[in-house]
Amino acid sequence: MKKIAIIGAGLSGLSAAYLLKNYAEITVFEKARGVSGRMSTRRSEPYVFDHGAQYFTARTKAFQDFIEPLINQGIIERWNPSYVKFDGNKIIERKNWGEEEPRYVGTPGMSEISKFLANELNVKINKKIISINYKGKWKLVDNQGTEYSGFDWVICSAPSLQTVELMPKSFLYYNDIKNIQMSPCFALMLGFKQDIPLKFNAAHVINSELSWIAVNNHKPKRLKDFTLIIHSSKEYAEEHINASNEEVMQDLILETSRIIGCDVSLADYKIVHRWLYANNYKKDHINNIIYIDQKNQLASCGDWCLNGRVEGAFTSAYNLALKIKESIL
Repeated sequence: MKKIAIIGAGLSGLSAAYLLKNYAEITVFEKARGVSGRMSTRRSEPYVFDHGAQYFTARTKAFQDFIEPLINQGIIERWNPSYVKFDGNKIIERKNWGEEEPRYVGTPGMSEISKFLANELNVKINKKIISINYKGKWKLVDNQGTEYSGFDWVICSAPSLQTVELMPKSFLYYNDIKNIQMSPCFALMLGFKQDIPLKFNAAHVINSELSWIAVNNHKPKRLKDFTLIIHSSKEYAEEHINASNEEVMQDLILETSRIIGCDVSLADYKIVHRWLYANNYKKDHINNIIYIDQKNQLASCGDWCLNGRVEGAFTSAYNLALKIKESIL
């Protein structure tokens, strides 16, 4: 049986591993303390936050089929918030997402989806791979100097910049991926002892330092304690990427308070997380390329290969897994 190393235990890497686990011996390497990547859930009792991906849609049959058993097991549920769109601090649109196409979330946190996928896989956490070398087979080395040898294939599901830092320049798509930029985002998490009387549960924001506001505890199977998750705009994050967390927190708290008309500085719990690789910088160059180098037996997948969405992460892995299965069977 072929041996495949997959770098990164976000949705794309885990989906690729899950789809290939019956066809090859798979080992997944993750630099963090746990799986999920940008579908992570942060817990600080009594507060819980989905501070990365907020929800997702399922528009392709392949993804619908993939999530169906997770829906049947209650790992994924539909989220039906009252939705608004802000232009600055003015509401310009209102919708009930329960009357539109389904938006899904993991329960009781977004990370449950990745945990489910990882449960049947060989995942090595706290293993930051720093080099990939070929000597008859592929060998990976982590930041502790530990070597992992004998791999026929290596799949990197890290963000584009981290992928080119790891992949050898002989990788067929090295230069293509090198030109794919990703933009940062700050996530502000606020927990409150008392509910805030908002007239919405989810909001996109334009012409602001913010891009998103959500009442996280409104999602199904969450704890009752009131929580807000706020995402900065791409422009704000790019301009303040080197600012301290304290400065960013104050800026986003002030802007959130201005937009919703309530002083959120009174929150009981406050923390900022910076996502360095949150979104594709531009989407017009994304054209569903399958980044698979048959000659070198190297490949890449990730949401950045398509449209930056959760379904894009899965679809990239799905398309890649189909091609790899063709080559190893």
